[in-house]
Amino acid sequence: MNKLVIFLAISAAVVLIAFLVPAKRENVVLSDEKVYVAAEDDGIIAVIDPVKLAVVSRIDLSEGHQGGMLMFAPHNVQVSPDNKSVWVTANVNMQMDHTSFFAPSARAHGDEMTDTEELDEVIVINPETDRIVKRIPIAAGVHLAHVAFTPDGAFAYVTAQNEGAAYKINVRTFAVEKRIALPEASQPHGLRIAPDGLTAYLAMLGSKGMGIIDTATDSFTHMPLDGAAVQTGVTPDGKFAVVSLYDTKQLAIYRPDTKAVSYVRLPASAKGPVQMYPTPDSRFVYLADQGYYFQQPPSEWVYKIDLAEGKITDVIKAGQAPHGVVVSRDGAFVYVSNLLSNDVSVIDAGADREITRIPVGKSPNGVSVWYRP
Repeated sequence: MNKLVIFLAISAAVVLIAFLVPAKRENVVLSDEKVYVAAEDDGIIAVIDPVKLAVVSRIDLSEGHQGGMLMFAPHNVQVSPDNKSVWVTANVNMQMDHTSFFAPSARAHGDEMTDTEELDEVIVINPETDRIVKRIPIAAGVHLAHVAFTPDGAFAYVTAQNEGAAYKINVRTFAVEKRIALPEASQPHGLRIAPDGLTAYLAMLGSKGMGIIDTATDSFTHMPLDGAAVQTGVTPDGKFAVVSLYDTKQLAIYRPDTKAVSYVRLPASAKGPVQMYPTPDSRFVYLADQGYYFQQPPSEWVYKIDLAEGKITDVIKAGQAPHGVVVSRDGAFVYVSNLLSNDVSVIDAGADREITRIPVGKSPNGVSVWYRP
């Protein structure tokens, strides 16, 4: 009889626990960290859970248009400083022919479109729900390249490569507050802002230099460099700004305090560097050697460069045509988007080796990491 009472008591306790503890939720992102990847040719943002090492969400950027759907190709994605929003540069179905960096061809689902008047947009996503909360129309056919924020999160700067301009957007109101005209045929592409918020560094692809914008006045200065600049980076301590030079296969290192520029030449086997990202201690950058553009063969290597020493310290194999780079906040992992193998390499920064690849979609470009505020 006592055994029966004990059995019934245990059974009741199990039922009570099952009632009080919620069941595991399927298909819901619970992680406090996510990696956002712009899959350009699929028109989506792929969302990776770095714990599961898998895509847990795909955000379709298309919208209804004249009875059909208008496709948008995301090029760059950037998490805001407060981690409350994710911003995407999205172009009206921008297609790549790889004879140059970008050859625009706007197209809607099922219909060819030429000389479209549809506007390229900056799209804002809520990372808690992974849903689009705002579309900011900019202009037609300008190819919005990169977006970066002032550290206080008040403004976003966006480069328009084909137009030769930069746009300043109020993050709170989503209003375009200013269009900054840049030199003709300068082709501004990559963009990063110094940690003190006073300077924006632009990669000038056409004019082969680094653009410097004083964010207090939005005045522009051009600094000539040795080659066609694709992306810029700034170390967290603000002591170095770096620029990838595609055609000369170099990394330019600029010291804001002295205005001095030095160069790290990549190996003869390099195919053409694109994006880079600094480590949290400001000592190294990881640089993706993509190739593929301008009829170059694709590469599969990522270089780790010591900034103070100005030399390569490690070479890491990634996927085919590594493009975008981001380093986790703790510096433990590096995420690299591979343009041609359609995946993201996860690199263990302690061992400097690739530990896995995650399929994300066609032509992954920009990549950014989000943390729950």
